[in-house]
Amino acid sequence: MNIVEDIYLKNSNRKLINSNMRERGLISMSEMIQQKRKNGRKGFIFEFKRRSPSGFHSEFIREPDTFMKDIGRFADAISVLTEPDNFLGSIQDGLFLQVLGKPMLMKDFIDRTEMIDSGYNAGFDAFLLISDFLSEDQIYDLAEYGINRGMDVLVEFHSMDAFQKIPDMERMMVGYNRRNLKTLQMEPDEQSAIDLMKSRRSIRVLESGMDISNIHKLIRMPFDAYLIGTSVLNDRNFLNEIKEIEGNYHDE
Repeated sequence: MNIVEDIYLKNSNRKLINSNMRERGLISMSEMIQQKRKNGRKGFIFEFKRRSPSGFHSEFIREPDTFMKDIGRFADAISVLTEPDNFLGSIQDGLFLQVLGKPMLMKDFIDRTEMIDSGYNAGFDAFLLISDFLSEDQIYDLAEYGINRGMDVLVEFHSMDAFQKIPDMERMMVGYNRRNLKTLQMEPDEQSAIDLMKSRRSIRVLESGMDISNIHKLIRMPFDAYLIGTSVLNDRNFLNEIKEIEGNYHDE
């Protein structure tokens, strides 16, 4: 059993937010990225996390208020890792970060509707489903449940076989994770992912392992948005590079 499978097994013990504590209405992440796409621009989703089993540990950005001030204000949208045991996350981080007024993704190992409800109650606008670990029926049912609540859903895949389980639904974004979550190793194959995603109308998101050494190459690929965590949290030069790219990049 790998770390991610162990996380799913423990989901029944998770502490959830059962009362609505939202301080604002829903903000659509997919509509924001669609608007940027119409203008020939890319969307940047910056992630708040404290650590990860792959080795990341932030010495500088440990709390939501620091993230908001130093990083979050430059993002088009926010991703928040809410899993507590392996990532030191908290669903309550959403309650702090919703004040940024930007679309906010609950990034977690969701396999039940109660977790989606908790994310909604904590101010999240979208949630993550990981197709490599969920059945086709689970993906459809959970996506439909959240969409009916007015939320967006990002369904990610790493394995090309897992892509085949992802339905084509309104308000659904599809993400390719360059990291294999079964091994926690970077195993990128962007071109194969692009070839699969061409048949979908969905927003296309690239996730994991982007840094100053590869961002200029990856930004030229036909993804609509980029979800970036470690590099913006630990490398101020990379954050400045992203702002420079955003100021000068247009689709050719």
